[in-house]
Amino acid sequence: MIDRTQHSVVLVVDDNEATRYSTARNLRAAGFNVVQASAGAEALELVEFVSAVILDVHLPDLLGFEVCRLLRSKATTADLPVVYVSAMYVSESDQQAGMQAGGNAYLVSPVDPEAMLATLDHLIGDRPTVTH
Repeated sequence: MIDRTQHSVVLVVDDNEATRYSTARNLRAAGFNVVQASAGAEALELVEFVSAVILDVHLPDLLGFEVCRLLRSKATTADLPVVYVSAMYVSESDQQAGMQAGGNAYLVSPVDPEAMLATLDHLIGDRPTVTH
């Protein structure tokens, strides 16, 4: 288990305001700091100082898969943990596409908050410490 208060800022990217709010609330209650974005381009601007990204696949400007590819193409975000969450892109082929784009995990909505927390703890805990 990681100390979430020490260094854990999670970027929640979802165009659905209610889902984004709920996810952010659950993460804050668990001790994470949270930054929110409603679109892919906005997420790419906010990602520099976060520890992980919760990324909806269906966004208004870019698919989450493309956002992940763009993150993987930059040295500063190439190793950033990305957890996809989707209620729309749920097939096995969607999940494979997401992982091929560079995702670390793929959760199908509705997501059990404890499963999300366990996934984040694992991914952030395994990541080398990065200083900015």
